Amino acid sequence: MAVDSLPPITESPRHRSGCWRLLGIFLALGLILGGFMAWKFMDVTKAAMAWITENAVTQDINETFRQSVTQIVSTKGDILEVATMETDETITKYDMKSIFNQTVYLGTTISEIRTPVVYRYHIKLSDGWQLRVDGNQCIVHAPALRPSQPPAIRTEGMQKKSEAGWLRFNAAESLAELEKNLTPTLEKRAGNRSHLNLIRESARKSVAEFVKKWLLTQERNSMGEIDSITVIFPDEIPPNGEPRTMPPTVLVP
Repeated sequence: MAVDSLPPITESPRHRSGCWRLLGIFLALGLILGGFMAWKFMDVTKAAMAWITENAVTQDINETFRQSVTQIVSTKGDILEVATMETDETITKYDMKSIFNQTVYLGTTISEIRTPVVYRYHIKLSDGWQLRVDGNQCIVHAPALRPSQPPAIRTEGMQKKSEAGWLRFNAAESLAELEKNLTPTLEKRAGNRSHLNLIRESARKSVAEFVKKWLLTQERNSMGEIDSITVIFPDEIPPNGEPRTMPPTVLVP
């Protein structure tokens, strides 16, 4: 048979698949090696940035304070602080909107501020006082409890959030308005009955201590020995005809 008549030599499918498998292995190894090198590069970069931050970067933080005094008022020595109270106050505002005589609901924007608040309470020394001795007991009709305004807002613990309804876009405006009215709202809360009831017993003890240290010391010779002090605030006096419950007494050591 002549050489020219021999059939051409073709690569077998088996040999071709082996080449592709080998190529895939090399690619996988390349990806693994590249990922490892990238990971090590990130570690080296982080370490370098940490070193630069600690040793090469100088950071100066300055705070400035500007004061503009608008009013100074003397209490004329007429204030006796009798109690303080710190609470976490939460003020929430709901803004619902609809159209076509409340047929189509457009959503409700809910804004909320939660903040620690310090309330202080006092009585005025110039208000009416009545002291009466019944045996060894001194009964004191003290002036009314008053909140010291404005309350102190602890801004470092303040939390704010606002979520607009599905067709409302006023979350930021609603929260800004709520924050603007925060102090007037807390001033109203300071004087409500629930707050006054919470500090009442602490205030009663403070008034009793004041009476013991200052008033009874001056009048001890005329009043004799006093074993206990009962402090009554004006809002504890019931209307005429109702039975009266005496507040707790404070023992005088």
